[in-house]
Amino acid sequence: MSWEGCGVRLLGRYHDQQDVTSNFLSAMWLISITFLSIGYGDMVPHTYCGKGVCLLTGIMGAGCTALVVAVVARKLELTKAEKHVHNFMMDTQLTKRIKNAAANVLRETWFIYKHTKLLKKIDHAKVRKHQRKFLQAIHQMTNMMQNVMYDLITELNDRSEDLEKQIGSLESKLEQLTTSFNSLPLLIAETLRHQQQQLLAAVIEARGISMAGGTPQTPLSDSPIGVSSTSFPTPYTSSSSC
Repeated sequence: MSWEGCGVRLLGRYHDQQDVTSNFLSAMWLISITFLSIGYGDMVPHTYCGKGVCLLTGIMGAGCTALVVAVVARKLELTKAEKHVHNFMMDTQLTKRIKNAAANVLRETWFIYKHTKLLKKIDHAKVRKHQRKFLQAIHQMTNMMQNVMYDLITELNDRSEDLEKQIGSLESKLEQLTTSFNSLPLLIAETLRHQQQQLLAAVIEARGISMAGGTPQTPLSDSPIGVSSTSFPTPYTSSSSC
């Protein structure tokens, strides 16, 4: 930020009527509050170059702030193992709370039945007291069950999002495989054609070398084995009789 403050001071010292950037410390104060996105408004640049430097400073400050927040949030985020441990402990505590709430409901129900049916003299104050506790226990239990359902719905949404991402990646991979399989016959035909051309070139080169060495070449016949009749000598026969 020092070079930015120096630039604001140099660019605005001859046009600053309020003398706010006449020294380096004032310019550094202006750059600092602009970089931190505070903007008290006590100092403002009066030249277009100074305004441009302050604008770049504000953009840089916003980017650095977002980067710092992202890094800190990633560092503070729980790992996968820590999330599993935390969820396990919360599930255990929640199970205990639900059991306690259900036990409180049953207890208050018993007390209400006791003070209204079993005792000869009904104490209305105790009955109302246990009725209030009964309603509180029901309300507490209802809130816990709602929290459980909310957690389940959140977990299902997260799993469905992960599943959709995995399905999307599988679809892209299947498309790539389909494209590769469709292009496979063309690649095989091109490879075979190239190999045939190489083999033909090798045969022509071998014939050229043999012709240069003076070795006569036997023409190939149309027979399946590729051998002409002149390759085998005819047997010698005598015209004289015994």
